[in-house]
Amino acid sequence: MAYRRLFSISLSSELMDLLVELRRVLERTVRRFTDSDDIVSDMITIFDEAVSNAMKHAYNGGVGPVRVDLYVDEARRRFMLRVYDRGKIPRGMREDMSRYKVDLNRWLEEGKVGGIGLHLIAQLSDAVYWKKLKQGKYLQVEKGF
Repeated sequence: MAYRRLFSISLSSELMDLLVELRRVLERTVRRFTDSDDIVSDMITIFDEAVSNAMKHAYNGGVGPVRVDLYVDEARRRFMLRVYDRGKIPRGMREDMSRYKVDLNRWLEEGKVGGIGLHLIAQLSDAVYWKKLKQGKYLQVEKGF
């Protein structure tokens, strides 16, 4: 069986106040398929980081549309989250980000702020991919349950 879309939400930078409610929708939806608090927590963190990165980096802190789709493949027991925006894939990033890691010791020593979102997403998920589109890109994240 293939992935089936559970929901699709479009938002813009002005509608970020909706994120609290969108987290609740995501939590209720994920809980329909798993009782694991860890899976639910991971999916919410992945959602937060992916949407935050799209808003910050695709539009350089400006305003632009972001679409979030959540899919489930019940037979394979996997969620797939896609976050679309009109930005470009960050320079130097591979298409497959599943093994992306930040050297946390160095990151802390250098006193960096930010830049840890993709690391968190990669650590909490089973697969992470960038896909280029004609007008933008999406980040696809897969997580088993």
